[in-house]
Amino acid sequence: MRVRSPSSHSIIHPKYNTAAVITQLLNTSKTINHLRQTHAVLLKLLNKPHYYNYFLGHLLSRVLRFHPHNFYYALHVIHQLPNCKNEFLWTSLIRASVFRDLFGYSIYLYVKMHQAGVPPSAFTFSSVLNACGRIPAIFEGKQIHSRVVQSGLFGNKVIQTATLDMYAKCGCITDARDVFDRMFDRDLIAWTAMIRGYTKLGMMVDAKLLFDSMEERNSVSWTTLIAGYANMGDMKAARELYDVMLEKNAVTRVAMIAGYGKCGDVSNARRVFDEITEPEASSCVAMVACYAQNGYPKEAINMYKKMRKANLKINEVATVAAVSACAQLRDIEMSKKLTDNVEEGYCDRTLILSNALIHMHIRCGNIHLAWREFDRMSNRDVVVVGYRKREHVTVQRRSTNAGNISSIQAVSAKTLIALV
Repeated sequence: MRVRSPSSHSIIHPKYNTAAVITQLLNTSKTINHLRQTHAVLLKLLNKPHYYNYFLGHLLSRVLRFHPHNFYYALHVIHQLPNCKNEFLWTSLIRASVFRDLFGYSIYLYVKMHQAGVPPSAFTFSSVLNACGRIPAIFEGKQIHSRVVQSGLFGNKVIQTATLDMYAKCGCITDARDVFDRMFDRDLIAWTAMIRGYTKLGMMVDAKLLFDSMEERNSVSWTTLIAGYANMGDMKAARELYDVMLEKNAVTRVAMIAGYGKCGDVSNARRVFDEITEPEASSCVAMVACYAQNGYPKEAINMYKKMRKANLKINEVATVAAVSACAQLRDIEMSKKLTDNVEEGYCDRTLILSNALIHMHIRCGNIHLAWREFDRMSNRDVVVVGYRKREHVTVQRRSTNAGNISSIQAVSAKTLIALV
């Protein structure tokens, strides 16, 4: 039997077995477009629900093996399977949702899986608990924890660690510690997750006690504690740990630079930066933010330019810091370059970045550009109005939620430390 490639638009000859042909088309499809065309053949030729659902499940399994960018097509396929009983397919979609930072949707898929009567696996639970911690969604997390206990899978170390991490990220430190104390086999991941939970709440004494109790440590556990001290502004304690840490990495150095920047100690931040033989993007970003937030706008712009020249990745923090520095200098020429960089898509146009751009344009006297940026904002929590009067720019800010507004400098520092 000769089967043509799914990319051809031929009609399958009636004498061929339709199911066998579709099976071969699914197995031999090498691109997502081939699978889409096979899906079209499936819709045209299979009229029996049982066969249709079987092959649709096979199609979904194949789609999930391709690049994650096909995630939305996979969702489209599973919505055509109202009673999908395949745990692997559901779990794969939930994990793919978490991978794409669609944490709320991963919880939604878990609920649909539960409604379909499909028993979750350990991988299902660990993935959806991770999503709950990242939102954070403590109500849903506790419900899933209860379901884990009912399923008899709570003895699984992966699930225990995921549950601990979920509680820690949600700020429920007592619940996290309860899970931690009940674990018989604690690995480095569990210890570090518990320490991170303490540092997130500023409970550095508890974090240090736990750190000192560890029989084995790695760079992640060291960096977690150092970043905790840096975030609290206790750079003396952070420095003591940093000096005795044997394997320093980029994340550790970023934590130190951001911590010094938050405390206004630019010289020590630069000293840490100069220790790096070949500075990578994250350390350069930290240095740009450190300069911008401490009144060194020229140095911030120069570091930003070096990043551009070295083709290092420019993220939101670096762009906001450079824009803030440009606003301090009132450098019209540089403001145009930064605006062009944003237009070229060097980073996502977030609310924080839009507010920074508006402030920069007003400081540089480009009121029409400030209004243009304002008009492009889809979510406006701050209204910035600028107008010229006797060659002075007056800025009025009216906030619908003043409690959510912080300076660009504070945002930069907190964002950097939070990334650790």
